[in-house]
Amino acid sequence: MIIDSHTHLLRSKYFDEERLGQLGWVTPPDTDINVMVDWWKQAGIDKMVCMGQSMERVWNTSFDNNEYVFECYDKYPDFIIPFYSLEPIDQANCFNQRVYDELEELLPKGVIKGVLLTPPYGQYKSNDKTAYPFYQLFQKQGVIVQYHHSAMDGCSHTFAPTKYAQMVDLNDVVMDFPKMKVVVEHLAYPQTEHLFTIMANSDCIYADLAMAYDRSMTIAWDLVQAREYGVLDRIMFATDYVAYGQYPYSENPVNELARWIDMVKNGFNEINKRCGWPLLTQEEIDGIMYKNVARLYDLDV
Repeated sequence: MIIDSHTHLLRSKYFDEERLGQLGWVTPPDTDINVMVDWWKQAGIDKMVCMGQSMERVWNTSFDNNEYVFECYDKYPDFIIPFYSLEPIDQANCFNQRVYDELEELLPKGVIKGVLLTPPYGQYKSNDKTAYPFYQLFQKQGVIVQYHHSAMDGCSHTFAPTKYAQMVDLNDVVMDFPKMKVVVEHLAYPQTEHLFTIMANSDCIYADLAMAYDRSMTIAWDLVQAREYGVLDRIMFATDYVAYGQYPYSENPVNELARWIDMVKNGFNEINKRCGWPLLTQEEIDGIMYKNVARLYDLDV
């Protein structure tokens, strides 16, 4: 079994082409959900966590409008795990009351399984006290909070400044909300070991491998370190956005999906063997591919 713990749905009409074009960002094409689900299933993926990406505060852009995620969930309820994307601080640098009110109404219904926050894109710090009422709500409702809390490759540094993705800021959040379940994308690259020290002190924190597979030597070593810190059982397979024909995808994304899956199942151990590092056990590989995310989301697998 394979569960993708992090992927995005894209609708081009929610991108500000003029603003992002100044950074060299090319608006990705729409991907029909039927086509996308078929790609994932061809690759052997059984479920995927889906979300947009709210970046209105600075970039007047979102990957979708959240409603599209739930439309897709209604169509594929056994395949899609729906997330809500938001920014807790609005464009006027104030508490985002509109979004809070919407979530306060939606969360008790139980459809939303998690929320996505991306502080570097919104250029706010995750420990900004303006966001704390949201964290109180998420902790109370048992909602998983996913953070883009890492560097951004291939774009201008102004797009997602890393000063807004420091682990010391996230450490404040998990200290103040110790029961809030957190997922950190991309192993918090390049602050991975600092993330592991935080994870070692809280079993509520997970991390994913999205868009990390091309750094295969680094990630192989990161997984060795994750075992040393006792947190390997909270590392999860993930893909990220899909934009066929644009980096990192070819016109047939199944090829890339298959390569990434094989990297976890076989490739990292090939590196470990060559370097004399400890091999991943089959139980650990199964954990990364589906067992860890199934435990986080309480899935019956």
